[in-house]
Amino acid sequence: MIAACFAAQAAAGHAKVNVVVVDDGGRLIAAARQDGACKACTDIAENKATTSALYAAPTRAMADLSFGVKRDGVGAGLPGAAFVPGLVAFAGGLPVKSASGDVIGGIGVSGASEDQDESCAQAGLDAVSKSLD
Repeated sequence: MIAACFAAQAAAGHAKVNVVVVDDGGRLIAAARQDGACKACTDIAENKATTSALYAAPTRAMADLSFGVKRDGVGAGLPGAAFVPGLVAFAGGLPVKSASGDVIGGIGVSGASEDQDESCAQAGLDAVSKSLD
């Protein structure tokens, strides 16, 4: 999973990243940082992975929850959700789900742009999706 992320980042020419994988309770399974990647971003990657695992949602969706996205002119969201300790409300974290849809963990990537981090996380998921059946 982590190797696939690194390969996708390199192939796309994106910034170097940190990748963290956690179990369904947010406990660390694996972590790696590419040489030259942001040193402070390891903690962010872990928080992204944990947020996705515990809330069973991509961290991008947590931004909608935290800051409210207007739908039909009506604000939606839970003000203050972004201030929950450890919750990440920007892209780069994805839940890892079994073939039956159960959340079994999370993957978080940090160090590039939000979209690039999320793309990297998706590449990691895609690499192991068949083994999750």
